[in-house]
Amino acid sequence: MREIQLELMRPDQIVAEKQRCSIAYLAVGPLEWHGPAAPFGTDPLTAYEVAKRCARRVGGVVLPPLYLGTERERRPQDLANLGFSDTDQYVVGMDFPANNVPSYYFREDIFALVLREHLRLLKKQGYKLAVVVNGHGASGQVESLKRVAAEFNGETDLKVLVVFPVASLGFPGEDPGHATRAEISTAMALTESVDLTKLPPEGEPIVMWQYGMADGSAFAGHPNADFSVTDDPRQSTAELGERYLAAGAEIAIEQVQSAWEALNRA
Repeated sequence: MREIQLELMRPDQIVAEKQRCSIAYLAVGPLEWHGPAAPFGTDPLTAYEVAKRCARRVGGVVLPPLYLGTERERRPQDLANLGFSDTDQYVVGMDFPANNVPSYYFREDIFALVLREHLRLLKKQGYKLAVVVNGHGASGQVESLKRVAAEFNGETDLKVLVVFPVASLGFPGEDPGHATRAEISTAMALTESVDLTKLPPEGEPIVMWQYGMADGSAFAGHPNADFSVTDDPRQSTAELGERYLAAGAEIAIEQVQSAWEALNRA
């Protein structure tokens, strides 16, 4: 099988693959609180798996994942939607006061600086297309990625594509958010580190502000009346996680193939 992980490749393999398909993938995501049951590396591990699936289908090499991400302070309305009674407190990302371990959030300027340096080195290596696979949906992270990508696309001959491979499977009750059923299932498909016994017993509400977990609808301003999660992580399975991974990878593959074909037509 063709080797795709850059750190495992010899120089001759790197050169040969670059000549065949000049794409380099960089998976990024923070080490972040994902509730009491899931590992801190859920976001970058997911992005890394998608990057590897893209490389196997489209071509190119995959750099080691970048365990790096950023977050902003929550607005009062965000805190209200998540069930906080004190909406004037300073809460960054998913680092809720009840959490027993804080996340590794980088400042936005540092995040952009590190990303920019990685892309500079990929340009120096002579790659034509750099694909940043983002595992973290925070607004500050997404905007930083877009800004740095725009810089390289406008000022260099390295094409930078940012993909965020989040998919919906469309089944009843699905409400993908943070550390709920969709994400926890994905983590279960990737690692044995998930321990669902760390969650409250079945039937007991998982209140967002207490557990640092949230539905997508709550982030959009439509929480449950009791601020509990709908997309119950206790129903997570590795099989469901593989379905999310496969669907997310297809989204990314389509975007990468399109960008690569466009480069080759130019």
